[in-house]
Amino acid sequence: MSGVEVAGLVLGALPILLAGLQFYAEGIAVTKRYWKYREEVNSLLDDLKAESSVYQNSIETILLGVVDARDVAEFLAKPGGDLWMAPSFERKLKKRLGTSYDAYLCTILKLCNTAEAFKARLKLSDSGQPQFSQPHAFKEHYKRLKFSLHKSDYADLMRTFRDANTVLYRLTFQRQNIESQQRRDQPSCPNYQVINEGAREFFSVLSSGWTCPCQADHAISLRLESRMDDVSSDDEEDEEDELTMRDPFHVLFQYGYRNTAVLEVSVSPWDWDEADVHIIRESRMTPDPCNINSGKGVRFASQARKAIQAALQPHANLQPIKDLCSALQDLQKAQRDVCLTLLAKEIAKQKYGLQIIPTKLPPQDTSEWCVVTLRDALKRGRRFPKRDRVRLAVTLASSVLQLHKTPWLEDSWGIDNVYFVERPGLTTYNHPYVLRGLDTSASSLGTGQTVPKHLSRVIKNRPLFALGIMLIELWYGKSLNELHEEADGPQSDANAQVDFITRFNTADRLADELADDAGKKYSDAVGRCVRCDFRLRTNSLEHVELQRAVFQGVVSQLKITQDFMG
Repeated sequence: MSGVEVAGLVLGALPILLAGLQFYAEGIAVTKRYWKYREEVNSLLDDLKAESSVYQNSIETILLGVVDARDVAEFLAKPGGDLWMAPSFERKLKKRLGTSYDAYLCTILKLCNTAEAFKARLKLSDSGQPQFSQPHAFKEHYKRLKFSLHKSDYADLMRTFRDANTVLYRLTFQRQNIESQQRRDQPSCPNYQVINEGAREFFSVLSSGWTCPCQADHAISLRLESRMDDVSSDDEEDEEDELTMRDPFHVLFQYGYRNTAVLEVSVSPWDWDEADVHIIRESRMTPDPCNINSGKGVRFASQARKAIQAALQPHANLQPIKDLCSALQDLQKAQRDVCLTLLAKEIAKQKYGLQIIPTKLPPQDTSEWCVVTLRDALKRGRRFPKRDRVRLAVTLASSVLQLHKTPWLEDSWGIDNVYFVERPGLTTYNHPYVLRGLDTSASSLGTGQTVPKHLSRVIKNRPLFALGIMLIELWYGKSLNELHEEADGPQSDANAQVDFITRFNTADRLADELADDAGKKYSDAVGRCVRCDFRLRTNSLEHVELQRAVFQGVVSQLKITQDFMG
């Protein structure tokens, strides 16, 4: 039995001890001859309750840093259960406690032995239950079992409980202080590789679900999320765990898309619909059919089968579909409490399984929906408050790390590629979207200008440079062209080289000027994006080192600015 499992057993044993002692107290209460022991037993009971609470608080505190907050209640409700036995849980606990791990488990083992000694002195059964069931029979069984009712006879055990709990409290408190300092110095970075891979494959999987002849008229809009609390990079070493995204992708489906910057709704079987899309990770590699009998081939084939089964796992209203367009049309008239998934043969072709869960209520008043680009929103001035713009800045910065090199985000993205859907009665600026058409004959994403090769030492990372420009435009509420000054150089639509240099000069100047208006953290974040200044040898977002540097030097700094603004 591992030390981690012992921690759960102690958590389960203490309530049983308390119940046994409480039963004895009730027996004394109905047996006048032993009333003289009431105060001693009740005092012992109170002390044991206090130590039990201290222990549970210590365990709960340490759990909150190891497992998802939503799982803590289940850990506490089922001490010593399957969750406590998971190898990944022990690895994460060991990582969190660091050098304190051995001392922590040694102390818990001492508590376990003390609980067993308590049980023996109280003459409880092996399961911790009293050896009789009726309180009024206390006198008879007390004489037979001959256990002590003197508090002093349990003083050594209570002393061990207190000392052990004090050690656990100190170790837990110290680890919290260390983690708090580490978080201040280096915020925990989401595992952007998992999110990015999911986003990359997600569009491929979703696209395979459209087999209708009107496919070119459809578009999918992906809602941008900050995902600051999604899969932690700290989980990367848990190779046996399937790294899946904590939250789903949220999408809008649109009929009547004409591959233009403006969305139009025409007469059609359906116009808009909305859903959460959950993806189920299959395996990191697909099996080689030529090597299916090899060890690795068998393993990968097994993973693929499990993934297909997971994607088709029982659901109250699971509906495998051939065509998503027809399924969305049916949603307009049928019950929406369904879970759409691709047929098994389609899922088998993909790296991911997919489940589409429509919103419970159909979209309302879609004829009144209005699409607004970020450029248009910035022109509204006071109607787009600065605190909302800074909140959006955090989401955009995180979205670069999530969506770079995916079909959702082009390198030259900007304020014309981010849009909002204005709906009656809903706040507009909390939910930015990017759009992707399904027309296979032409890309829905513009290629934008290509940075001349000899300028790559100036503009080192195009998506980050574009982000830096958007952060400037968000703060000032104006486009970069409107913020241009003569000293930045000539503006030229005809000469890409001149245009890039001028835009870089404008952005470079404004990144420094922002310090007086937006504050140092916002200014530094913009400067790092524009100059790709992260003091690393790589400028590619494919590398985890740069992802973490961007998160810490850009996303986290913008988040601090947002929190300061309230």
